Amino acid sequence: MGRFGFFIFFVLYFPVLGQISPEKLINGTVDKGKWQKVEQNLRKALSKDSMGPEAHYLLSLYYFAPTNPVFNLDSAYSYSKTSWKTFCLSSGHDRERLKRIPLDSLLLSRLTERIDSASFEKAKRLNTEIAYQYFIDLHPAAHQVSSATELRDEVAFLEALKVNTWNSFLKFIVTYPGSHRNGEAVKRYDKLLFDDKTKDQRLASYIKFVQQFPESPYRLLAIRILFEMSTASGTIESFRWFIENYPSSVWSKTAKNILYKIQSAGQENIFDVSWTTDSLKQIEQLNSSYWVPILKSGLYGFIDDHGVEMIAPKFEKISDDYRCGGMLDRVLVTSRGLIARNGAILWRGQVQDAKDLGLGYIMISTDSGSYVIHESGFRIGSTIVQGAQLLANHFVGLLKNKKWAVYSLAGKVLLPFSFDEIVVHDSLIVLVRGGKQILTTPDRLGSVTLRTGLKEDFVFDEIRRWGRQQYWVRNGVLEGVINADLNFVIPLDRQVLRKTSFGFLRGKEDKFYIKGIRKLESTPYKSVQERAGWVRLLTPEGRHFLYDKGFELLTEGDSIWFQGQLAFLMSNDSVKAFLPSGQRLSFLGTSSFQFKEYRDSSAWLVLEDKKKKSVFDAASGVKLFTLEFEQIEAVSPNIFLVTRMNKKGLISEAGKIVLPIEYDAIVAGDNNSFSLLKDKKFGWFDSRTNLLIKPTYERNIKPYNDRLRMAFKEKGYGFLLSDGKPLGTFEWDDIQYWNDSVAWVKKSFQWMLFDIRAQRVRLDRIRSFVVVRDTPSEKIFLVRQDNAFGVISNRLGTIVPIQYSDIVNLGSLEVPLYFTERHIEEAGISVVIYYDQRGKIIRKQAMEAEEFEKIYCDN
Repeated sequence: MGRFGFFIFFVLYFPVLGQISPEKLINGTVDKGKWQKVEQNLRKALSKDSMGPEAHYLLSLYYFAPTNPVFNLDSAYSYSKTSWKTFCLSSGHDRERLKRIPLDSLLLSRLTERIDSASFEKAKRLNTEIAYQYFIDLHPAAHQVSSATELRDEVAFLEALKVNTWNSFLKFIVTYPGSHRNGEAVKRYDKLLFDDKTKDQRLASYIKFVQQFPESPYRLLAIRILFEMSTASGTIESFRWFIENYPSSVWSKTAKNILYKIQSAGQENIFDVSWTTDSLKQIEQLNSSYWVPILKSGLYGFIDDHGVEMIAPKFEKISDDYRCGGMLDRVLVTSRGLIARNGAILWRGQVQDAKDLGLGYIMISTDSGSYVIHESGFRIGSTIVQGAQLLANHFVGLLKNKKWAVYSLAGKVLLPFSFDEIVVHDSLIVLVRGGKQILTTPDRLGSVTLRTGLKEDFVFDEIRRWGRQQYWVRNGVLEGVINADLNFVIPLDRQVLRKTSFGFLRGKEDKFYIKGIRKLESTPYKSVQERAGWVRLLTPEGRHFLYDKGFELLTEGDSIWFQGQLAFLMSNDSVKAFLPSGQRLSFLGTSSFQFKEYRDSSAWLVLEDKKKKSVFDAASGVKLFTLEFEQIEAVSPNIFLVTRMNKKGLISEAGKIVLPIEYDAIVAGDNNSFSLLKDKKFGWFDSRTNLLIKPTYERNIKPYNDRLRMAFKEKGYGFLLSDGKPLGTFEWDDIQYWNDSVAWVKKSFQWMLFDIRAQRVRLDRIRSFVVVRDTPSEKIFLVRQDNAFGVISNRLGTIVPIQYSDIVNLGSLEVPLYFTERHIEEAGISVVIYYDQRGKIIRKQAMEAEEFEKIYCDN
């Protein structure tokens, strides 16, 4: 039975519906104005049998008819659900009856599906989050629910995108946690949250973000930026603060590495022992001694001064500079790249050179250009540079295309490549651009951000360092003085400034003003001159003053002058000599006087009185003596050389004769020893012991040690005992000190070690020697005996036997390490043996000629 037959049945079964055309109801072609009457008849039928599925079904069709003025999908769906419910409650007999109508589950199911589809299409036409959600809530069993859910989520996500705030995405995430867009929404939420919370780019904002959002994927980025910002000033305190507050951060290790190198540069008590990582301890140990290269099977390695293999041979090539040993470099240029002493590769690839900038920063030169890295492995900047420098030990300056930029020690860009030059005066940093010099400090540079930029409120044409933490500056004709904190000590003005020991001298309009001596600051002067503890002043009125800085005394005179460390003032016919002690010596202006000094340690004033001269101590003013002489010179702090009638003698500061005035020449050897010349013969005088060796020798007598001297007589040099008596013969061409009992003596072009007391040769046939070490505690010589080489010490004796073809010191002067070679010509090989500083063999091997040339140092 078709639908039309069903409605004929309904007309017969329900007389009240007899006036309705079912076909028109089904097809929605009911005449205009009759839809209301149809609804009234259907509701009458429903009131007679509310539990029957037939009337609910017809009402669902009624509201689902598209031309019905009261077309309503929700009502259609509601009656459809009720029809389903009553149908399910109907008995088997009723269902058999309904089948004849016909009305069954298939018809009801098809009707529900049609209503679901129409409702879904309506939601899609509206295309709003509310519409889709309404459909999902009203039609939970519709097969379009999954599509509606996906479309709802898409619309909601697009709405969140339009707002594009972390709040909009947070709302989406919370509302639709199962959405396929959730992952992208979370990413956008995290990024927008980070951007919003740190948009002011202040350090405090990053600190707060890390505290408030510990699970954020941007936490590591925030800590990195926080690290760069907090340490931008390059101060010790900034790195300590970061390490203490973020000890588990990956950047804490970088901060420790930087701080550790600052400590190594000379700072003390800045590095907590607990911060020392195993790698830092290892590096500290590895850097404690020099290294020496070795070669095995064509590969280079390194050993320390004890012969311990620090890096096994694995490099095909090393820097040629390394072959001569004594390597203190903390990083090594090898064929594998730049290598740290612990074997870590800091830079892979070809490295031509590595320049130590200080504080662990290195500029490396490669085939592609130069870069700056830190010893711990991180890089400063991402660009090729032409130069680099440390700036006040707080920043790194990089040069590119003839322009300088400033980076923090942690690698943060503080100022771009825009400066022609960067100069450092103490802690003051001078940025030169366009001929102007911009002054800044570490604190100022450290606070530079993209938001604030560089403060350029201290810009000058010229700057010069003037003493401790003070600087002369000029702008055009204006001069001033500024300190390290960029505070003016002397404001800019039309003036000429000069640095003095007491402060500054300010010249303005042909007058000078003193800055630094309060007593004199209010008075203008025509000229000002200082010397030692005095200041000479000339007023515009022509008055002369002498100011004693030590005693703060101002004295007026007719004229004032300086000589040595003394000041002289003439007043009327009298001259006063002002002494450093505060004492004054007065004498007539017509008197002749001399000022004598001895190596800036002592000084005397010599006044002439007819043929005699009086000597005064220039420090105390005490008169020492008065004698008759023509000239006097200080030859020690308490002995004078006097000349009378072209003869020389020595006088003590008490005026007593030390040596008679009878010598042709007297030359001081030191404060107590004097070489004498008389009648073309040489002698010696020791003022400590009063030992006099009369002039009987042909050349100057020289000291060998405290007890022996060397003298030349007839054929050669010989030794004199402390009492002046000869010891042995005079037969040597030359004598050099070895130790107190054995001397180097030369005869017939060969050197020998000669036992002075025993008067016998201990070692001979020495053709030459090279000094390895020459200190008061030890002398070490590399000697050549005939054609064999060895090493001997005046304290340890023979260190390396005299039996090798060649010897090179690959160590330092303090801790030598000897590379020895014994060439075996018949076999065409060289036996190489390494000796430590005490002569212990620490390594030996045989090498072919080609291999030997690769390791040999010919410096």
